[in-house]
Amino acid sequence: MLYLALDENGYGPIMGPLVVTGIAATGDVERWPDEICDSKKLFSQNKSHDKIEKIALSIFLISKKKFPESPLEVFENFQDVDCKDGLFSICLKNLPEIPLWSTRDRITQYCEHFSEFCKKKGIKKLSVNSMILCVNNFNKLCKKGLKKDFVNYLLFEKIILSTKENCKNLFVMAGKIGGRKNYCEFLKNGFNKWEIVKKKESCDISSYILKKDSSSININFVKDIELQSFIGVLAGIYGKYVRQLIMTGINRSIGAEKYISGYRDNTTKSFLEKLKNTQINKDCLLRIK
Repeated sequence: MLYLALDENGYGPIMGPLVVTGIAATGDVERWPDEICDSKKLFSQNKSHDKIEKIALSIFLISKKKFPESPLEVFENFQDVDCKDGLFSICLKNLPEIPLWSTRDRITQYCEHFSEFCKKKGIKKLSVNSMILCVNNFNKLCKKGLKKDFVNYLLFEKIILSTKENCKNLFVMAGKIGGRKNYCEFLKNGFNKWEIVKKKESCDISSYILKKDSSSININFVKDIELQSFIGVLAGIYGKYVRQLIMTGINRSIGAEKYISGYRDNTTKSFLEKLKNTQINKDCLLRIK
């Protein structure tokens, strides 16, 4: 049995990419150190940026057995970028060097602590798969009539199918997408040859068993995954780190005087007003949904 946790980052912003991250492991636990918590809480204060970078890059170190030489290694699954202004000119051209907030020594030291906890809990292997959908391609899918929650699900599906190749039976915990209860129609997209059995659909959890031949996938879409799954909270932290690095690069590309998060805060709204009078390619910045 292999365990997989999935979470998204950037579902609600009006700027920047959608990031979906999967953490696969040989086990999962319901209790973990308090320092590992909801990525939104970790990024709410600048003093936590060092901590989230240590956690995210520790995950990378354990998964890849090396330190990333550049952010591009962390973004290995950037999905089919179609950039009108040249190769990744807004999203990736001006990425910061990493580590950005911490140091290699602090990350290496934290990784030893992190690895020891996983070992004690019987988590022998840990792998990460983070998929990033740029704004341009996000908008293209929406213009084809796809709803935002289904676009999000499609990235979940890619990671599930990729992970399933390495095991016979897979147990999946995924964050609920936009509060949706029913996922049967979504599951029929990539699992049309599988038997799909609905176990439960509620505000808190929607569970399904997928069967084909002698293989099975137990898929659970859960509310507040960061409170229920160790590898689930890790997926949220890693994805938040990925999106933050990309947004840092975007801020540098557009010459932002004050950091723009892409969410619906006053700084972002003020920038959008100024954007109307610039030559910046808006298709790579602004979402239509």
